Amino acid sequence: MSTLVASLVLLSQLISLALSADSGSWKSRNIYFALTDRVARSSSDTGGDACSDLSNYCGGTFQGLQAKLDYIAGMGFDAIWITPVVTNSDGGYHGYWATDLYSINSNYGTADDLKALVNAAHDKGIYMMVDVVANHVGPTALSDHQPSPLNQDSSYHAQCDIDYSNQTSVENCWISNLPDLDTQSSDIRTLYQDWVSWLVTEYGFDGVRIDTVKHVEKDYWPGFSSAAAVYTVGEVFDGDPNYVAGYASLMSGLLNYPMYYPMNAFYQQTGSSQAMVDMYNQISSLFPDPTALGSFLDNHDNARWLNTKNDLSLLKNALAYVILARGIPIVYYGTEQAYSGGADPANREDLWRSGFNTDSEIYQAISRLSAARKAAGGLAGNDQTHLYVADTAYAWSRASGDLVVLTTNSGLGSSANHCFNTQVANGAWNNTFGTGSFTSDSSGNLCITTSNGEPVVLIAA
Repeated sequence: MSTLVASLVLLSQLISLALSADSGSWKSRNIYFALTDRVARSSSDTGGDACSDLSNYCGGTFQGLQAKLDYIAGMGFDAIWITPVVTNSDGGYHGYWATDLYSINSNYGTADDLKALVNAAHDKGIYMMVDVVANHVGPTALSDHQPSPLNQDSSYHAQCDIDYSNQTSVENCWISNLPDLDTQSSDIRTLYQDWVSWLVTEYGFDGVRIDTVKHVEKDYWPGFSSAAAVYTVGEVFDGDPNYVAGYASLMSGLLNYPMYYPMNAFYQQTGSSQAMVDMYNQISSLFPDPTALGSFLDNHDNARWLNTKNDLSLLKNALAYVILARGIPIVYYGTEQAYSGGADPANREDLWRSGFNTDSEIYQAISRLSAARKAAGGLAGNDQTHLYVADTAYAWSRASGDLVVLTTNSGLGSSANHCFNTQVANGAWNNTFGTGSFTSDSSGNLCITTSNGEPVVLIAA
């Protein structure tokens, strides 16, 4: 009888997972991307001195991250993507140098600590996404890798340097001198499918982020993504929408690198709003489901946004696009504290140096943008309408005009009057990012004066 009960409990858990963590339920989510080693050192961490060496472990733990769930939720995030959790080679503070797939990185804590983190997040209505690597393993002796046969030379491609003009080389050669798995092998495919299925089930993850997708042959991914049995979002690090779209049907979603480049160019004053709109439209025509793509303005692989353009008003406009335009928002930890680190590892600062300040300007800005996303119904649909494409501004609407957003790239200290048609006659909205209420005329026309270069976010009254 006990076996039957256990089986029914497991079945119930699996059904619950499947219902709660498919692509559809992720589309209205708002993701905070955290490097586990950099958030908080313990359950009592209230801040402290900056980590002295960002190229190695700084002391962040699962318990520390669990203690900061309210800090994260306070910005309106209801999902957290954490870096890989498995045991790593020495110095693998980031998690991408796996040595043992079935053991947990002890620098972060124990398996029970990880389960407690996921359970605590779920209790607060927060989804948890785990990062995984299926292309390569960590830089240690191959005989030290687990499970078998990852400890055998035959499980890896012969070492070679990548020629990025040759796709076969991209897939079979070694990125950053990391042993490249023979992903064409049926044994390796089965091993990794079994592992990702176990990882998701064992710890109760709701989603999986997949690293280095373009470095593995395409026919590997459907089986891997299916084995995960939850929403999967892959990293295809390339700005060409035609190239990236080639991977779109292989898993649930992808990071939206094609939009990353023109979006940042506009809000950092080096590109046009028209180029951003053109890319949006190109993505619409090339991708089977643009709403499943993950939108972001920086991450652990790219210099922080403020390192490129040190202007908080411009950053707020870019964040308004990420959180309120089409796609699933992903905001990199530390953005809320206006971190401005450059290339890796400078862009991987510890969070405790900020004292976890919930009154900081960008923390509050993100909170207001997230509240607007929620007030507009979660914005899961493919419903964005371009309203206004100007030299220094871009406005769009969503949710049948219940949300209207005006962004500019004029920057800190600027003000301007922008008039455009909302496509909503006699509409009425409240500015939830700033103050004031607005109405359109009988033709839908509306004029807005921006202040200090900040975005205007209108929610139907």
